[in-house]
Amino acid sequence: MKWLVRSGLVWTLIVVLLVGCGGGGRKKPKTAPVSGTVFLDGQPAADVEVSFISDTAEFSGYGKTNSEGKYELVQGAVPGLNKITFSKVKKGSFTIDPEAGMDEEQLRAMGISNPSEAVGGETIPADYSDATKSKITYDVPDGGDEGVDFRLTSK
Repeated sequence: MKWLVRSGLVWTLIVVLLVGCGGGGRKKPKTAPVSGTVFLDGQPAADVEVSFISDTAEFSGYGKTNSEGKYELVQGAVPGLNKITFSKVKKGSFTIDPEAGMDEEQLRAMGISNPSEAVGGETIPADYSDATKSKITYDVPDGGDEGVDFRLTSK
């Protein structure tokens, strides 16, 4: 009988701890729907990650372009001024690391005739992909916006 009472108390304590630990996280800020098209050098840019980084809330809206360059932010963006970044990482087999002896000459020595095709990395210029360098901003209205298009250049 004592065992049943102790067992019941243990289970009650576990349930109280689990219930007390849940749901106390930060509340998601108010967001608004945003969608549009990304162009790179005049062409729709496929598979580009688009991020709207709010100046006032610790929240980033995120979306990815389809084959036509169209995106829609999954959870929307916080109304107000947002910094915009764009990223598309090429998946390569190798990474250039001179300290480890892996550079373009090493790739050529391995029989790779065009090292730039074998190396992965960011394909969008840092002026757009690096949040500390991007100067692109957008003031998201309270009701959101469906035509937020961006025209990027690779030069």
